[in-house]
Amino acid sequence: MTEPAPAVDLAGLTKTFGPVTAVDGLDLRIAPGEVVAFLGPNGAGKTTTVDMLLGLARPDAGTVRLFGGEPADAVRLGRVAAVMQTGGLLKDLTVAETVRMTAHFYGHTRPVAEVLERAGIAGIADRAV
Repeated sequence: MTEPAPAVDLAGLTKTFGPVTAVDGLDLRIAPGEVVAFLGPNGAGKTTTVDMLLGLARPDAGTVRLFGGEPADAVRLGRVAAVMQTGGLLKDLTVAETVRMTAHFYGHTRPVAEVLERAGIAGIADRAV
């Protein structure tokens, strides 16, 4: 029987910002279904590592593999998602536009009108968030 690919496989992961090394040669392997906590003091490189895991930042060295593939593929296929520590709704968009934009982040979604109706917010679809 073939072993499944690791959910997360980081090898020699390095990221610098000018003279600051945020992540320095990180090796990490997490099996599918394994639950881990990513802890450390401010400035330890946790957010930078998660950004590279999600394909939001490119490593200066090393590799990132999620479920045997590229981070962008895992995100596109819905194999991984994250709630970022900062952010919010875009104030220039309506409720419907926000739902439509969010749906584009996922491979298989329900129609926007159906989602608005099922959530009970169809009546405010044209309202700015």
